[in-house]
Amino acid sequence: MDSKTVKSRHVLVWITPAYQPRLAGIARYARQNGWHLTILDRIARRPVGWSGDGVIVTIRDNPEQIAFVRSVRRQGIPVVDLTFNHPELHIPRVSGDHAAMGRMAREHFESRNYRSFAWFSTTWQNVHRLRYEAFARTQDGMADVPRWVLSEEAPQDKLDDFAWFDAWLGERLKAAQKPLALLAYDDADAARALDACLSAGLSVPKDVAIAGIGGDRLICESQVVPITSIEHDQGGTGYEGAKLLDSLMHGRRAPAKPILIPPKRITIRASSDFMAARSPYVHKALDFIRQNLDRSFGLEQVAAAVGVSRATLSRVFTGEVGRPLGNEILRQRIEYAKRLLLAGNLSVAQVAYKAGFCNPPYFSNTFRNFTGLTPREWLMGENAAKGENNW
Repeated sequence: MDSKTVKSRHVLVWITPAYQPRLAGIARYARQNGWHLTILDRIARRPVGWSGDGVIVTIRDNPEQIAFVRSVRRQGIPVVDLTFNHPELHIPRVSGDHAAMGRMAREHFESRNYRSFAWFSTTWQNVHRLRYEAFARTQDGMADVPRWVLSEEAPQDKLDDFAWFDAWLGERLKAAQKPLALLAYDDADAARALDACLSAGLSVPKDVAIAGIGGDRLICESQVVPITSIEHDQGGTGYEGAKLLDSLMHGRRAPAKPILIPPKRITIRASSDFMAARSPYVHKALDFIRQNLDRSFGLEQVAAAVGVSRATLSRVFTGEVGRPLGNEILRQRIEYAKRLLLAGNLSVAQVAYKAGFCNPPYFSNTFRNFTGLTPREWLMGENAAKGENNW
């Protein structure tokens, strides 16, 4: 790009918190188009004396920020919001598809046979509502899913009292029907819920399965029980937000509706890697599978451990879980193999044997059938995603 002939755009980026993947997405578009970025984070008052061509924001509840946005828009400077907390402000938006995140969590828990659900968040705004309503919605309409919001029930002096919080949430968790599937607003809230479960003497995931939203590996993987998380595509949201701002700065009309970026994936970890079951036969079968993934066994061995015939166990298992027992054995072996691959200290062949497969080719073929990728391809993708999140 010839800087002498093309005017560099001056763009203000005022986003909080400053998630690195989201900033990386904005920065990538800025580099491609020769922008000059001014980046602010967590400033209490509006910037004074700034002049430029466009603004990218995450509009929270900061009155100074909202006043600034209104001011620059009156000057004809385009603004793009990367959140959906204030739908009453008619501003062009690129946002994560929060409803899709809620649906993905519901589908994940339902695939593991959960029938009792709950929601937890520290606060409550429009984005929370979008995630919760999609999580609570069924084919027949909204289900009765408890909504536990700390800021709505805690006295002001107890909001940061961890002992009070553990007792408050623990009481609700213990009273809920088990096994319970809990969706938290984000990974930080999921970690708080995990602490409350453990303080209340509840097993995670056997009594309460937990999932968060965000894909923050630092939070999710540093817990005593690693947390399942739906990965919000922050990088894609930042890039597409910058792209929309570029369009507006060139005088094009804003889209009639917000641009929604779907979540990337759900990363299943120990906090929800559990099959809810009511039949004691199914419970025993699942326990046997989990405890013996590192060796080869078949349906006969599982049935013998449970103490019923293979035909009876297969019928009961399929009726309750919705898939054959043999399929569940392979699913759990593949999930175990994924954890071994991510540990990085075993070859693919070693992982195959360690996960109970009779030989590496059979393991690779089964892995591809479940994931669409070979073990090496899947691991490369996971390592690349980890690099994005640590930018």
